Amino acid sequence: MKPEVLPDSAIRITSHELLALLSFNPGPGAELSRGVLVLADLPADNDLVRAGLTTLNVRDMAEIAGEEVNLLGGARILSVILSTATQWYEVSRFGAKSSLPSYLVSSPHGRAALFLRPLSEYVCLPLLEDADLLDLVAQTVNGAVEEAQGMDGGLVVTRQHASGKDVVVANVKVNADGTRQLAALPMTEDGQLTVTAIPAGQLPGDVVRGKFPSAA
Repeated sequence: MKPEVLPDSAIRITSHELLALLSFNPGPGAELSRGVLVLADLPADNDLVRAGLTTLNVRDMAEIAGEEVNLLGGARILSVILSTATQWYEVSRFGAKSSLPSYLVSSPHGRAALFLRPLSEYVCLPLLEDADLLDLVAQTVNGAVEEAQGMDGGLVVTRQHASGKDVVVANVKVNADGTRQLAALPMTEDGQLTVTAIPAGQLPGDVVRGKFPSAA
C-alpha cells in the first residue's frame, strides 16, 4: 500500500489536541465545535487537555514560554476557526462498510475541512475564504453515494449544525438496485422525515444541497 500523500497545508491532529486548541478561546463557537465533534467540555488544567498541549509542543505546533503556551502556524489558525465556528456540515456513509465522517466548518475567520481517521486522528485542510461549503457538501455526498452504490446500497447522512438553530438533516438511501431516495424536511404527520425518490439523472448531492440554508 502506498503511503498517503497530503497537501502541504494539511494538519494531522488528534482529538486530545483538538481539546487543547478549543481551550484557548472558550465561547459559543467552541461549544458548537465540541458538540459536532463529540468532544467533552474540559477545563484547561484537565489531564487530556494538558496532554494535547504537550504533544502540540513536541510536534512544534505550540511553544511554551514560562507559564504561557502559544499556538503556532496551522494549529493557531485552526484553533481560531474552531473556537469561532458558526456553521458545520457532516457527511457519513453507513452500510456494509461504513465510512468515518467528513466535516466542513465555517467561521468569520476562515473555513476548513476535517476528515476523521482511525485512532481519533483528524486530517484538517484549510479552505479558501470564498470556498462554497454547499458545493463541497454536494461533492462529498456524491462521492459517498457512489461508494454506497458499489457496495449494494447504504445510507448517506448529512447534517447541518448552526449556532442557535436546530440541526437540519438530509439522508440519501441507496437501495441495492441502485435507486435512491431522499429523506428530509418537512416532517410528516407521524413525525418522520419526508421520503421522495431521486430521479436517475439527478445528482444526489445537488438534491441534498437544496435542503440546507445557505452557508454563511
